[in-house]
Amino acid sequence: MSLQADQTTIQAILAGDMQAYTTLVNTYKDGAVMLAYNILLNREDAEEAAQDAFVSVYTSLHTFRAASRFSTWLYRIVLNTALNKKKIKKRVTARLTEVPPGELPADFGSAYTTGITADQRKHIQQAMRALNERERICVTLYYLNELSVEEIHELTGISRSNVKVLLHRGRKNLYQSFNILFKEEVTDLI
Repeated sequence: MSLQADQTTIQAILAGDMQAYTTLVNTYKDGAVMLAYNILLNREDAEEAAQDAFVSVYTSLHTFRAASRFSTWLYRIVLNTALNKKKIKKRVTARLTEVPPGELPADFGSAYTTGITADQRKHIQQAMRALNERERICVTLYYLNELSVEEIHELTGISRSNVKVLLHRGRKNLYQSFNILFKEEVTDLI
């Protein structure tokens, strides 16, 4: 959504138009869930964190200042919600056995996965899980949510230079993971 469209939609929501809120959620839900997933590594938890973030957005939309893009403000709320959920889950859950992270459904994030096969999606998920959390957050925000380095800095509090370093390391680590994954796949074919 453009900056002007976001402003118009926000004004309509504040005026009581629930259809405008539905439009806003539908526009940003894939990006919100993808960001939460790359923090929590579990589909159900990610969907719940995104839903909680949208509830927070709705209740505090009147405090939004148009000094930054709406998506930056929203993703900051999603980021905080997912990180808090992760902290709470660590404290509350005693893991008796390690359960593999939930798989993303085939139709998840269609804007991000158009033309990607199930195997490729699996490889991308494996490579993303191999990144450390800060790299995964920066890569997700930059490439999937299309935020600038400046916006990632504002959102996460990570310095601009460190965001660039994390993006560089993330790309390098993804490249190495893809080389390993695809080399194994090619070896299996031969």
